[in-house]
Amino acid sequence: MRLITTVNGYPERQEIDSIWSGYDEPLRLDDEAPRSKAASSLQIEADALPDAFQPHLETTRLILLHLPVFTDGRPYSLAAMLRQHYRYGGEIRIFGDVRAAQLDHLHRCGINSFVLKEDQDAASALDQIGYFSKWYQPNISA
Repeated sequence: MRLITTVNGYPERQEIDSIWSGYDEPLRLDDEAPRSKAASSLQIEADALPDAFQPHLETTRLILLHLPVFTDGRPYSLAAMLRQHYRYGGEIRIFGDVRAAQLDHLHRCGINSFVLKEDQDAASALDQIGYFSKWYQPNISA
């Protein structure tokens, strides 16, 4: 998988991220697992309710949002809610059926890391961020 991370709207790095070699057994929030003060990662499915994961945001350094199909708008809303309502300042990474043409809008919703499929060109995907100069919606990532 190709990973693209942005900082302040500009690409920070592109790399192959071996953690995504297969996500048949995705990371999940386990309420029975012991919690530590160390930073952790949290995977959120598109149908998740924010109240379920809100208590864990303080110790979470990375949130993985799953986009099951590219037409599903719920991860956009979850990212915006995480940034605006919960004031989450860590990395939000989206994976699944992510398409290069979506990157600009995903970024504007507060997502700052993207996992692209192997058939997508990372260089042309980066060109999508900032492609439009005028928007009707507010920019959460600004």
